[in-house]
Amino acid sequence: MAAPFTCYAIINMHWGKTHSFTEFVDTQLLDLQSRFGMAMWFLTRRRGEDWLLLNVCGEGYDLNRGDMLAWRDSICHRRVNDLGPLVCPDVSREEAYRNAPITDQLSIGAYVGLPLRDHTGALFGTLCALSPEPRPDLDQEEVQIALQRQARLLETALVWNLAGLDQQRVTEFFEEESRDPETGLLDDAGWLRILDGERQRCQAYGLGAMVLKVHGRQLDDEQRQLVADSLAALIRHQDMAAYLGGDRFAILLPENTPSCAGQVRDRLLDALNAKGILMWCDAEPLALSEGLMQPPLAAEDGPVH
Repeated sequence: MAAPFTCYAIINMHWGKTHSFTEFVDTQLLDLQSRFGMAMWFLTRRRGEDWLLLNVCGEGYDLNRGDMLAWRDSICHRRVNDLGPLVCPDVSREEAYRNAPITDQLSIGAYVGLPLRDHTGALFGTLCALSPEPRPDLDQEEVQIALQRQARLLETALVWNLAGLDQQRVTEFFEEESRDPETGLLDDAGWLRILDGERQRCQAYGLGAMVLKVHGRQLDDEQRQLVADSLAALIRHQDMAAYLGGDRFAILLPENTPSCAGQVRDRLLDALNAKGILMWCDAEPLALSEGLMQPPLAAEDGPVH
């Protein structure tokens, strides 16, 4: 039962214009199901106390891509803490798994779970599978070895792709030609394309991103350029800024949290205040549905310096 993909395949599965990590994972899950059975296979991600289903293959449970469950209720939570085996042919005979709260919601007869780590060595999530019926045929050493080999392959592809995300963002930003001629920042069309690319990354890897909406009032040309320069100077190399017209600016902060985005907002407003420019700013999570960003804040709303 040799792994059907080689290291060459991994190298060529970067997220890009012709390859999709999501498609690669879907192919892996389909292959696992054809070889080992089980009703459903999943690539999952742990996000704090949440358990996010990134990829789903099979039928038998009312579970879909993008569903968010409670991490501590899952069998995977017990598996990554070494409270049970990676292959459990009969969950009813494994106390730690049998008592997982998720078994009160789903009928789980057999379980497979292999932890996956990201490019920093931190727990990313799991490659796992569920079956409503016990699977005594999985209680074989060669099955466990084959599953571990497949998990290593998937983890290698995951690490490779996660490590390259920032460079992909930088490349997309500099290759985007739709820009405001005065400030040099992305214009509306370029901004929407950049947002769509980040949405795809968020959906593929279970990431979060924040958007800062910056709004001024009756800025002259010099002030507008000062704001644009301040945005470019204060953000990280993988962050992206845009001028959307009407004294409206926006910043995309990939792989960011509300608290960190609030700190960036405060630094930006402090810097603009020091230059005598009054601006309003608010931070919100990047919506994963396509479309224009929400209308800019009214001048009297939101944080202001």
